[in-house]
Amino acid sequence: MKVYLMTDLEGVAGVWDWDNRGEPNMPAYEEMLRSRRLLTGEVNAAMAGFFDGGATEVIVNDGHGAGYTIDIEDVDPRARVIHGQERPFWLALLDETCAATAIVGAHAKACTDGANLCHTMSHTTVADYSVNGVSMGEIGLQALIAGHYGVPFIFLSGDEYACREVEELVPGVGTVATKAGLSRRSACTLAPPEARIRIRQGARDAMGLIGTLEPLRLEQPLVFRERRIQPDVHPEAATGGWRRISEYERELGAADVIELMCLMYGYERPR
Repeated sequence: MKVYLMTDLEGVAGVWDWDNRGEPNMPAYEEMLRSRRLLTGEVNAAMAGFFDGGATEVIVNDGHGAGYTIDIEDVDPRARVIHGQERPFWLALLDETCAATAIVGAHAKACTDGANLCHTMSHTTVADYSVNGVSMGEIGLQALIAGHYGVPFIFLSGDEYACREVEELVPGVGTVATKAGLSRRSACTLAPPEARIRIRQGARDAMGLIGTLEPLRLEQPLVFRERRIQPDVHPEAATGGWRRISEYERELGAADVIELMCLMYGYERPR
């Protein structure tokens, strides 16, 4: 059984602020290196749990920022890791051959009160995404893309608010809260060793959900709506299929979620 593991950084135990690569020998740079180690530890814990639960292969998507956040030298040697930029698709290699999908290091969607480092794609521009009227962030988009291929979303670790978010979208999903957000830039976090213990157990248990959880699907065609933080949706933004709703909102129609992502980000449709 193949598991597709997405990763992010903001929901990792011990991470509370936006990563700032800074300059070598500066505090921000040292903190970035520590965050990479913390994420890699959680990735390894999740992988161990999936293999404990019967997985035969795990594809890991280094999904944060510039695409090189995971420490490739310390990751579990059983992993195949997707990293780098200019990818052909956001969730490359996620398709019907996967038995399940999951994420570690998850954060809540934009404008979630109290959630640590909450955002949707951009932490400076997007206030909300919705698909067919269902508000969702990056977690929901991942679950919807997986659902397109009949793949269930089985496990998430990250901020407590992210856990609540996925539980509303996918009832019965396995979750592990590594921290409880106190504000956008503060959290009460588990110690990393304890977070890894819980993640391994949660990932192992989540493997038992395969075959019981329904993949996330919405009625097609889809209507996607984007709401901005600032009133910067200008009339000329109504191009490429976009329709301007107001100075804060615009919407886009698509036959399915794969076409939606291609229209939004300029991908060629995966074969």
